[in-house]
Amino acid sequence: ASAGFLENIGLSRKFYTLYKLCEEQLSKQVHYDFGLRNILSVLRTLGTVKRKYPNDSESTTVMRVLRDMNLSKLVDEDEPLFLSLINDLFPGIVLEKAGYPDLEAAIAAQVDAAGMA
Repeated sequence: ASAGFLENIGLSRKFYTLYKLCEEQLSKQVHYDFGLRNILSVLRTLGTVKRKYPNDSESTTVMRVLRDMNLSKLVDEDEPLFLSLINDLFPGIVLEKAGYPDLEAAIAAQVDAAGMA
C-alpha cells in the first residue's frame, strides 16, 4: 500500500469525495486548488505524517492532514461548511487543535514586557 497505508482504498474515496464536495459547495475563489497539484502535495504530506506518528490511526492521519492543509486557505464563510464536510466523512474522530506552546509563551512574554496585558 502507498506510503504504508493499509486502508488506502477507503481513505482515497473519502479524499476524493471531500475535494469533489468542496469544488461543488464552497464559494468560488481563485486561490482554491482542489486539483492534482494540491492532491500530490497532500499525498506527500500524508506519507511524512504517517512516518512521524505511526501510532495514529490512518483515518485520523488523513483527516488531520486534509484539515490542516486546506483550512488555512479558506475564506471565513467557507470554514464551517468545510469542517462539516470533513466531520461527516470521518465520523467519530475528534481532532485536537494544533497548539504552539512555545510561540504562545513568547507572545505572552512580549505582551507583558510591553505592558499591554
